[in-house]
Amino acid sequence: MDAIALLKDLVSIDSIFPNEQNIAKYVERKLTELDFKVKKIAITQGRYNIVGERGSEGRPILFYGHLDTVPAYGKWESNPHSLVENGDRLIGLGAFDMKSGVAAILKACETKTNRTIKVVFAVDEENISEGAHAIVKSGFLKDVDVGISTESPDPLGPKFGPQVVSLGRRGRCVIEIGVPGLSAHGANPELGKSAISDAARLVIELEKLNLQENLLLPKPTHFIRKIVGESTSLSIPDRVVIELDVHMVPPDTPQTVLEAVNQIIEKCYSDKKISSPNGVKITARLKQRKTPYGTPYVTDKDNTHVKRISEIIQGKYGKVHYNYGMSVADENIFAAAGVPMIVVGPSGANEHSANEWVSKKSYLELIEVLKAFIES
Repeated sequence: MDAIALLKDLVSIDSIFPNEQNIAKYVERKLTELDFKVKKIAITQGRYNIVGERGSEGRPILFYGHLDTVPAYGKWESNPHSLVENGDRLIGLGAFDMKSGVAAILKACETKTNRTIKVVFAVDEENISEGAHAIVKSGFLKDVDVGISTESPDPLGPKFGPQVVSLGRRGRCVIEIGVPGLSAHGANPELGKSAISDAARLVIELEKLNLQENLLLPKPTHFIRKIVGESTSLSIPDRVVIELDVHMVPPDTPQTVLEAVNQIIEKCYSDKKISSPNGVKITARLKQRKTPYGTPYVTDKDNTHVKRISEIIQGKYGKVHYNYGMSVADENIFAAAGVPMIVVGPSGANEHSANEWVSKKSYLELIEVLKAFIES
């Protein structure tokens, strides 16, 4: 199928998570047509990843893409599920993030080769990566030599497209902090202790959180994503929940971030900025969710496959831009499982917002880069 027609098909299929079943059926059929042995890796009833394997020579190389999109945010100038061509821009929901990457993998895999190739099309990447964790647990990645993701990483990816080789991403976690207070009648606040007041003091200190840096990855960042607490009836508020969102880099992990937060809390007590009502202290923990948080990773620039794809890009475009992503993705999950991950994607913009688009030129160039990688 023509590359543009293929992308049109993919964009026309509504795959806003958690409704990826129709697009999963579509890519399953396409992989079967390309002689892949295809199977489903389920995460819930009727919701599953599609994986395929073909060839018998060498340790497998993996191609990865996610099938889900976010909702159609904002005011679109066209139907989000109908690909519109406007000059070099191909406009549609998921066109950039990342149905053009999925389509590029399918087109590249038309290349005839005996090299062992594995393909993973995952669900739930835009949520909590349930699909990626299920794939790791299945053992499908255990013998993979390298993984190639075709999701364009920020900050350089949207500008240079497949001239960019991304070799790492920051990790992410959310710390949930419970701040206790002491209820009392609002007419006599001195008899109680406001959890909101203590939470406000703590937030000021959390803004000073000092995270470790890495020479390669972007600097770590953090922000307060949630504060919940209120007075009911005419009472001093006795409970506040704070959520701290953190993007970390090696050597930090979610656990070391939690330890750093606890140190700030203890210092607030020792400096008498906060006191504990009735001996009950502030608590902090990793916010619970169904899947573990993605840890940061870096792939070695001297990796054989990094060198190989860099040579291909240099031969086609004259220069390679090395990049490290700002945000977490399924690649973090695969890298934590021991798979060296490389990201090469198209250029585009407006992901997670109205009028998302991918560059037609960069999409077609990405296909050629992936084909050359398979052939080499």
